[in-house]
Amino acid sequence: MIKAITSKDNSRVKFALSLKENKYRKANKMFLAETFKSLEMALANHQVVEVFATEWLELPEEVQLNLVSEEILKKLSSNVNPEGVVFICKMNEYQGNYDKVLFLDHIQDPGNMGTLIRTALAFSYDAVVVSKESVSIYNEKVINSTKGAIFALPVFEEELKNFKGSHQIIVSTLSDKSIPLDEVKHDDKFVLVLGSESHGVSKETLKLSDIQVKIPIANIDSLNVAVAGGILMNKIR
Repeated sequence: MIKAITSKDNSRVKFALSLKENKYRKANKMFLAETFKSLEMALANHQVVEVFATEWLELPEEVQLNLVSEEILKKLSSNVNPEGVVFICKMNEYQGNYDKVLFLDHIQDPGNMGTLIRTALAFSYDAVVVSKESVSIYNEKVINSTKGAIFALPVFEEELKNFKGSHQIIVSTLSDKSIPLDEVKHDDKFVLVLGSESHGVSKETLKLSDIQVKIPIANIDSLNVAVAGGILMNKIR
């Protein structure tokens, strides 16, 4: 279905704008995204509900296409120079068992979270799980930083304790109990845990760990969490 929208006060525009706030995203189980590449990946995974574009696009019959002005699109977009498309998607839902899981504990930087989700997809992880204390999965900067990966990989909020017993929990930390990355022997089902940029993993998370691991480095005391995550995921997969 195609509809032309000319007013910024249109009800569909107002609904889309409400999804910029986390409380409305959670209430409706929907979120906003943009770019044509992300749209392509979201369509392939049947997550798109509604599209706002400045030009006609070929979409599945069940997806509503709203043709809008550049002014309206800029209002909906989080980018200074939008590509010409913004769309509404359904949120990810927990769909079953996952063997290789990345868990993000208290991650606050949207760019780091988005990069870690993208990297998890590149290294064939089955899912990314985020602690409730982390930045919202559906923050606009997180979505943009994933470069569409969030549509190709299950990403959801859950507690780490729910994986205890069913998965080996491997925690990245610089504690005295940590073993070098090269010495890690992982099970078929595991959760790799990364902590916050400034404080690392929480005490509660450390208590749940089966293995604590560190990346041997020199000349500096720590790595950016997205860089460390890439190294760890490449080795443990």
